[in-house]
Amino acid sequence: MRLLPLIAILLCSLGAAPGGNDADLSSLSHQLAQLRATQGSNAERDAGPELIPVKRALRSWVERQLPSRPPDSEDGSGNMLTEDDLAPLAAQMNASLDTAGLTCGREGMPGYRCNTPADASADFRGYLEHVTLGLLGGDRYLLLITGVGVSCGFDESAYVFEQRPDHAWHLLLSSERNDYARDHYKPEHLIAVNVAPSDVSWNEAAPPPLIATLGYSPWCSSNWHSLYARLWRASATTPTPILDREDELFMGGDFVAAARLTAGDLLVQYRGGSIDGGVLTRSHVLHYRIAAGDKLARIAPVALDPQAFVEEWLTSDWSQARRWNERRSDDAMLARLHPPAPRSAEDILFGDFDDSLRRCRADPSLWQVAVTLDPNGTAPHPPRYFMVRWMPPYRFTLVKAGYRAFAGCDEQVAAPDDVGTLFPLQGWRADAS
Repeated sequence: MRLLPLIAILLCSLGAAPGGNDADLSSLSHQLAQLRATQGSNAERDAGPELIPVKRALRSWVERQLPSRPPDSEDGSGNMLTEDDLAPLAAQMNASLDTAGLTCGREGMPGYRCNTPADASADFRGYLEHVTLGLLGGDRYLLLITGVGVSCGFDESAYVFEQRPDHAWHLLLSSERNDYARDHYKPEHLIAVNVAPSDVSWNEAAPPPLIATLGYSPWCSSNWHSLYARLWRASATTPTPILDREDELFMGGDFVAAARLTAGDLLVQYRGGSIDGGVLTRSHVLHYRIAAGDKLARIAPVALDPQAFVEEWLTSDWSQARRWNERRSDDAMLARLHPPAPRSAEDILFGDFDDSLRRCRADPSLWQVAVTLDPNGTAPHPPRYFMVRWMPPYRFTLVKAGYRAFAGCDEQVAAPDDVGTLFPLQGWRADAS
């Protein structure tokens, strides 16, 4: 059911008519003016705990304007909001923020408020990003994304609201970055937010859903960033993430990162670094089964080609890597060829694959990958040869390994530049449904 006329009525009744919210923004405007007059305790990102009340005030300002779900029709059918119905509300909110001078404005246009000296990094402290509203999980959940300015970008927060029988939105989970210690603070720009609800009707009570966020740390001067993948089971209190990992992300290509969440699994693909400096980047895949008790187990696919699989095997700890060995393989032998766990952050594994991919003639499901490892860039080790079984589309197991090439594994097969992707090309706001 289209609800644009109804939304217009709601906007007016909530004081969201043009210019109607400017007075409500006076406190937030004062807080932001104070930020612009000071520097953050975290000098690297020009941020500090003073951003927390700004985040909360902005969220409260938006919450006061969220429309309740409209009454059911006379025939008992439910009237649900749609993305198009929320668009005028988000536009009005952002117009109010612009009018109050709380955003940067339009870059390159007169009056742009975040001009940066040519010899300095961009700093958006004291300004807000436009808010984003969306619907998730069959329109049962509402997503709000806000952003406060820091050095080199905006630190975004994600809030997921649940629509309950009282027709109102109730905060279900908030994802914020509020630890401002130099080595801990990780501002985040969100790529995707996904919700996996239970398969129940909109007018029935639903158990707490799974919520996943995927984002990166904005920075000014590099294509290399940190990628953050987190997964929660929503609850009345702020829950501990089921998954909370940080990986290296490369943003120089068409595909950057994407995520998909169901009630039983989480799938993430992103472009990250390779141990081979000549290759530089490769596709990384994180796929987790979500079992009873929200226990996670990494499952296939773990890579998209045999070479990437060998690299994943080499760079994972042994307890994980051995799970990818074929059942009949010699675990003891493979353990001796697996690199030791890094002892510090400076303990880095380098390697050279040197166009080593070869298919085995006797069994086309078997492939040979050779790599010369160079731990910490010191002295190269002898080449190591790995026999990998590749079952379509992307199921890999390690059969055996050694220091000599395998007989009959010498068929050179031209591999495409991109062997595939688990996601279509998409923009920063991935489809969260």
